[in-house]
Amino acid sequence: MEAEALENVAAHTQEAMETIFSFVPALVLKSALLLQIPDIIASEGPCASLSLHQIAARLPTQTPNLDYLFRILRYLSARGVFIQSQAGDDTSEVRFSLSECAKLMYVRENSHASLVPLVVMQTHEVMMAPWHRLHECVLQGGHAFEKAHGMDIFAYGKDHPEVNSIINDCMASFTMTSMKQIVSCYRGFEELGTVVDVCGGHGAALGVIVKAYPHIRGINFDLPHVVQTVPSIPGIENVGGNMFESLPYGDGIFLKDDESCVKILDNCYKALGEKGKLILLEVVVTNLKKPTESLEILSDLTMMAQGNGGRERSEKEWNKLLSKSSFYIIKITGHSRLHLKFVEVAKLKIM
Repeated sequence: MEAEALENVAAHTQEAMETIFSFVPALVLKSALLLQIPDIIASEGPCASLSLHQIAARLPTQTPNLDYLFRILRYLSARGVFIQSQAGDDTSEVRFSLSECAKLMYVRENSHASLVPLVVMQTHEVMMAPWHRLHECVLQGGHAFEKAHGMDIFAYGKDHPEVNSIINDCMASFTMTSMKQIVSCYRGFEELGTVVDVCGGHGAALGVIVKAYPHIRGINFDLPHVVQTVPSIPGIENVGGNMFESLPYGDGIFLKDDESCVKILDNCYKALGEKGKLILLEVVVTNLKKPTESLEILSDLTMMAQGNGGRERSEKEWNKLLSKSSFYIIKITGHSRLHLKFVEVAKLKIM
């Protein structure tokens, strides 16, 4: 019985240790991305395999620490980012290549799917700090980002251009990856003439829509300090303003933001024609058997840590919220493997 108890403790210790050190993979991955190691390997060809010395020779220093480099690459190989050709600690013959996931997600030049900007943003000190304040939110209420930085994320971005640039790059990259897959299975833009993207950032989402439907006139609407840095995209007009005050008129309004929803939804209602529709790009939480393993729940916690009161909702919760602004859900569309969905919304007919 004692041996059984010890085995039980050992199993739970392993499980607990994996949870306690679950922050490590993202931060070690960040170090490899800042060193541009996936790019170094990818530059030699799709099937390239480089030795430790070959990788080190391409780093921006004359004296790289090979021991540290090897240990980082060994760990990330165990995590499936790289493929290590030889096990053990002898570094003289060991070589590293990219896994299929790394080729697609961690090479900067892969503009169709690269998640490098997402890693850089989510592991940035500014974005990590609010996670240390979640317990204060439980005890005191309020918002974690404000507790960490004294202002919400929008105000912080306005005062810190370098962080604003990191956030915009992340949103553009992540949106591009999701949008191309979702637009391929959604036909709701076909009958629209003008589409307004609320909080459109760099216009990445609208760019995908306009490219798929060239007849659409796109209006990329965001805060003035955001649109000032947005590059020109054919078919898209960048407009600065405040979504809490008013929105440009459109046949369709595309919304990815979840802050102070009712006020924004009221403004969407005013900006839409009678037959216009609101299209939300949102996570729709389902009844999950293993919620701790779901990106839906992770996304909700991220909004709690970095947002200003936003949250992810189930279809029932979305309908309840939308009804407050006289909207109702027509349909929900999305790729089965993606947690983001298009939620198509129409105006209720007021009698």
